[in-house]
Amino acid sequence: MLRKLLFEDIQYKVVSLIVGFLLWSAVNFGTRASLSVEREIELKNVQDNYVYKLSRKKVRMKVSFVERLVSESALENLQPFVDVRGLKTGRYLLKVDVRNPYKFLVLVDKVEPEKIEVIIQEAPQRGER
Repeated sequence: MLRKLLFEDIQYKVVSLIVGFLLWSAVNFGTRASLSVEREIELKNVQDNYVYKLSRKKVRMKVSFVERLVSESALENLQPFVDVRGLKTGRYLLKVDVRNPYKFLVLVDKVEPEKIEVIIQEAPQRGER
């Protein structure tokens, strides 16, 4: 009798358990906060024989995060970067990406500016001025 009560219509009981858990988590962890932070841009994959000049040193990012799960100090780990792999001398308009270790808890909504100009020149040789 007890077995019949527990296992009868088991698929509906499992679905209702999942829906109940999702509602509970939405109520308890669902409050999102928005914050605007400014960070310096990092250059990735630089080569020693080139000098890199950026049109801007910093970008502003609008991020939203779950207040109860992420402290504001954890937002310090967000790092905007520009990848210059394989680029030679010249002017380039490159997209600013953000390294985000908390992809599911912290969302980067907007990066301003989205692209920056990078000027790449050959580095002067030792002894040259």
